[in-house]
Amino acid sequence: MSPERARESAAESPNVLPARDPRLLLPNGMLPPANRQHKPSPDILCNNAAVLFFKEETRAHELSNETWERTLAVNLRGYWLTSKYVIPAMLRQGGGSIIHVASPTGFLGFPRLTAYSTSKGGVLGLMRAMAVDYAPDHIRVNAIVPGTIDTPMNTVELSDPAARERYAEIAPARRLGTPADLAGIAVFLASEDSDYCVGGIFTVDGGLTAV
Repeated sequence: MSPERARESAAESPNVLPARDPRLLLPNGMLPPANRQHKPSPDILCNNAAVLFFKEETRAHELSNETWERTLAVNLRGYWLTSKYVIPAMLRQGGGSIIHVASPTGFLGFPRLTAYSTSKGGVLGLMRAMAVDYAPDHIRVNAIVPGTIDTPMNTVELSDPAARERYAEIAPARRLGTPADLAGIAVFLASEDSDYCVGGIFTVDGGLTAV
């Protein structure tokens, strides 16, 4: 499937469900009984849901249990759960592509981001384990590592002009990323053009992790 067709299929297919769709968290076929006739047979799963509590993040001994648990519940457990309930359908149909959205905080040290960094390091570990386990079943598992992206999750932090400039300056590209910057690599990993990409970490960070 070409990248162009992958985009069209994602837009058209009733089998493309958002990661937060509760139907993906239900056992016994994933869908409520009323919707079983539309049971999805997904080709692609992109795990992209995440939370970052800027004001609550701090050093390990100062971090609250609640912030730790809330962050890992969404950022890591959520990835595992959606994968857990989508993979059986991929196995039945003979393959698929799973994309985990990770972060540079998963393999670089950033101050006072204990829970978030731990969750994103876990995402990379989960990706590698799944990549090895499911490659023989023609299920490709890879990770995209964005830099600082101008998204709603970062709205509060980036609303400060000084912070916005600081985040832009630490990347060699000297700008923030946008969701559009991630679209091309996501479509590539979703398409059959990435058939031999297994367990890869694809950075889209303006050079942040290169320095």
